[in-house]
Amino acid sequence: MKNRILIGSLLLLSILSVIFQYHYRVEADSREDTQTSITLFSHDLFNQVLQDHVINGMVDYAKLKANPEKFEKYLDQLTIAKPAEMDFNTQFAFWINAYNALIIKGVIDHYPTKSVRKVKLFGGFFSRLKFQVAGKTYTLNQIEHDIIRAEFVDPRAHFALVCASKSCPPLENSVYLPETIEEQLDAVTLKFITNPEKVKLDRGKRRVYLSKIFKWYKKDFTEGYDGVADFLADYLPTEDADFVLSKDVKFHYLDYDWTLNDIK
Repeated sequence: MKNRILIGSLLLLSILSVIFQYHYRVEADSREDTQTSITLFSHDLFNQVLQDHVINGMVDYAKLKANPEKFEKYLDQLTIAKPAEMDFNTQFAFWINAYNALIIKGVIDHYPTKSVRKVKLFGGFFSRLKFQVAGKTYTLNQIEHDIIRAEFVDPRAHFALVCASKSCPPLENSVYLPETIEEQLDAVTLKFITNPEKVKLDRGKRRVYLSKIFKWYKKDFTEGYDGVADFLADYLPTEDADFVLSKDVKFHYLDYDWTLNDIK
């Protein structure tokens, strides 16, 4: 009897070990090293991919997974680019595009899936998948937090970075470019804030219902602003701006829908 219990316990531990290793292992996107570098970087291939696979902010992952050649060529270019040699706006556009592209890469590598949270437990999609960019290996979290948020310090970036989920900002079907990045960031920020599914004003209850992006990154909205309300007011009509700035208005945060932003 004791032997059966021991064998059963060992078998259970073995099964749990396999499950643990699957969910917690680090996955790296391996690509061949090359000495060639790209200083004058072009996002044209990724722009074509977006135009062919993104409609109303949703992505046709199945179509892209079936024909990834153009996308893979762009990812190859990311590995040998030299963003450190680019000017500020060119770097900023580079890292936003790279993040969005690698999010898509992470999804199609594990597609079909209903959510990025199904790929790895406890947010592992963002912390344990690794990708090659500019001669180094990064997780998505490292690109977002250690590079984009730390080096560019612009809260509007939160509305350009798309985490492949329905509550994220919708994915644009064109890339960010250095010469237009200011206008593009303002446009996606305005689109997000004026979308009642992301920001909703309830005058009767004196409440503002907000995306949790404003809760998770609250400190980011103090850069050049007096907090979230002041940031929102900058993108709202005068009457709405006055409302969100009222001292008696309470902020409530909406549930975050992590369902994949799949076109189907």
